Amino acid sequence: MKKITALVLTLAALLPLSASALEGTGPRVTVTGVIESMSISAKNVYDEFGGEMTLRATNGQLVNVVFIKETRIIAEGRLSRKEILPLNLTPGMELRVRGWRVGTDGITASLVIISNVELNPALATNGILQSIDDTSVTVLGQDGTVRTYNITNETEVSIVYTLRGMEGLTLFGKEVLLTLNPLDSSLVRSLKITGNKEAANEKPTTLQLGRRRY
Repeated sequence: MKKITALVLTLAALLPLSASALEGTGPRVTVTGVIESMSISAKNVYDEFGGEMTLRATNGQLVNVVFIKETRIIAEGRLSRKEILPLNLTPGMELRVRGWRVGTDGITASLVIISNVELNPALATNGILQSIDDTSVTVLGQDGTVRTYNITNETEVSIVYTLRGMEGLTLFGKEVLLTLNPLDSSLVRSLKITGNKEAANEKPTTLQLGRRRY
């Protein structure tokens, strides 16, 4: 009997703590914590959305966070158009997540804000493609600096650019967007070659080669 009473008291003490991890009284809630683990499938990587993560809230509770297509992920204090994908998130990042309550320990995320930017070095950078081979890519950045990044077997390449005569036969000189590995900013996770902006009076052909891996 004493053991049962002790168990009931323990559960009663834990319930308020568990419920307090999700801030808010209605369906819209917020939770703050550190990423404990990520679960991103190959399809999530290909689709560039979806997946789940386990977040250790500030009160110690583990919260399951679900990403959907509409989930927006940004770095705190940065006004940027650069897109951060769920696959860019790694354990140890401090997050504030807003979304819809799922039970007492779950949330479907609408907005994710990364607080500790030091674990999130420039996840995305853009510029003009100077060279590319099986192991590296060189890009002329908007600040005029030429930088070389490493390509691995995990690098995903997407090419979408506009053909204009002979110019369309080379990738060099095209605009490029790189998504970098948050744990090693010298490694490229995804490479998107977008080409040059088309003139308003032109109707060029668009070449879409889709995705491939080196």
